[in-house]
Amino acid sequence: MSAPAPAAAMVNPFSTRFTRPGRLTPLDALGRPLDVDALVAALHAGGGSGAIVGPHGTGKTTLLLTLADRLDAAGSLAGLLRLRSPGDAAVMWRAISRARRGTTLCVDGWECLRPWGRIVSVLAWWRGCRLVVTSHREPGMPILVRAKGTLPILAALVTQVPDHGGLIEDADIADAHRRHGGNLRESLYDLYDRFQGRCR
Repeated sequence: MSAPAPAAAMVNPFSTRFTRPGRLTPLDALGRPLDVDALVAALHAGGGSGAIVGPHGTGKTTLLLTLADRLDAAGSLAGLLRLRSPGDAAVMWRAISRARRGTTLCVDGWECLRPWGRIVSVLAWWRGCRLVVTSHREPGMPILVRAKGTLPILAALVTQVPDHGGLIEDADIADAHRRHGGNLRESLYDLYDRFQGRCR
């Protein structure tokens, strides 16, 4: 077995440039790559609108960005919005008003629209604009994926980042997952700190 690479020569593989939303492959609960084509087909079969639902840090944004890329390649993406507060309802209103009929607007953070979500949904329907959203709660539209932060997903994500030179072990991955209650984002931050601590 080879010795770990010298720490000074290594970049932290858990830094956000490697782990931010959109950089990692979306995975199912068993840590296998999601079939994005099947998800797009299910989306269209269900009328074109759907929700990715789950707790914080479970890969919802990563999956939404992947779907947005696929819709964009097909020429059916109306836009990608990240919502932060109920005041963003006006931003949604403008985006829907500009969207071509039959196109899809991808929206990250749908729960931020409370109490305007239902009104925005009706406006989108009236304008013929489809919605694919991420939400922590069921948003009153078909559920496309229920995101979960399982240990197999975290273990598979670790294989997607650059080599950690043997400084992170399976026990570290399991402990980070347990400590953060399945929040994959926080677990990756935890692994970042462990890696940094062992580089000294």
